[in-house]
Amino acid sequence: MKFKKIPKEYYTRILDILTRFEPACIRYKRVFDDIINKFSLDDKIKNLSDNQKLYLVEEIFNNSFNSNDFDSYLHNLLFELEDKYFFYNEESYQYLSIRLNLSQMIKEVEISNKTPKNVIWLKEVYKNREDITKLRQNKGLGYPIEKIILCEGQTEFVLLETIFKLYNIDFNKLGCRIIPAGGKNQVARKYYSMIEYTKLPFFILLDKDAYQTAQLIAPKLRSNDKLYLIQSGEFEDLIPSLILYKTINYIHKNEQNCAIEDFLINGSMVESLENIYRKYGYGEFKKAQFALWLKEYIDKFCTKEDFLSSEIVKIILQLTKK
Repeated sequence: MKFKKIPKEYYTRILDILTRFEPACIRYKRVFDDIINKFSLDDKIKNLSDNQKLYLVEEIFNNSFNSNDFDSYLHNLLFELEDKYFFYNEESYQYLSIRLNLSQMIKEVEISNKTPKNVIWLKEVYKNREDITKLRQNKGLGYPIEKIILCEGQTEFVLLETIFKLYNIDFNKLGCRIIPAGGKNQVARKYYSMIEYTKLPFFILLDKDAYQTAQLIAPKLRSNDKLYLIQSGEFEDLIPSLILYKTINYIHKNEQNCAIEDFLINGSMVESLENIYRKYGYGEFKKAQFALWLKEYIDKFCTKEDFLSSEIVKIILQLTKK
């Protein structure tokens, strides 16, 4: 079959997709289809069987490098991680049986500040060839993944890791992957979907008012999964009023300052923030954007002493419990 070599500028993208947290039947198919569509030069491709297309990708892939020396180290590693992360899937193992010279590809990839973390991890694994769990603990690159933290939305996704770092809890060293469900009403659906294909344990974090979602999840909760409802209320209620007050005045320092008393009204912290934004004319309160500003403030100015909370400690103990 006629084909052209995969250009070097595609290497990082290919390795990024091949090492994402998805079953091989999803991520490999995406890459294989892309390789055939972009780099096969033969019209007869339409007549090939699915199995023949797989081996055509192998041929294109492994003949795209400066060296033809085959190193199976990374190929074997991804096969092992598939077995660690996911339940058996015949289609996935068909893709994984194709021997791609991933070691040669990562060898020719240059790391920059724009390189995805999973590709940086793959490069480190290739260079060091040491125990991958120890490598994760030493360099904090997040892989291999050990646990899924399933949360409601972007606020938790942005702030959980930042707050826990104040307690010397590094999710990247622990191998915890945070996945936002896209809203309280989507958590059960996301959990149902993911337990169909992943073996990894879950820590599910819900606001106090999400008891109906908790009731939906409870019958399907596996023995190695944990469900936690925030007793303080919403996730924002875990954050001290003083930190929220200082963050607002830090972000809106060129406008009228809010007062600490504005946070002492009854109701949820989100309601207080919405009222403050209306009262002082800061514009519409947007939770996701405010979470990013809060992360910036915490990273710059906060210590563990600013976040002393019995419930945060309780969540940490539950989350890190094996």
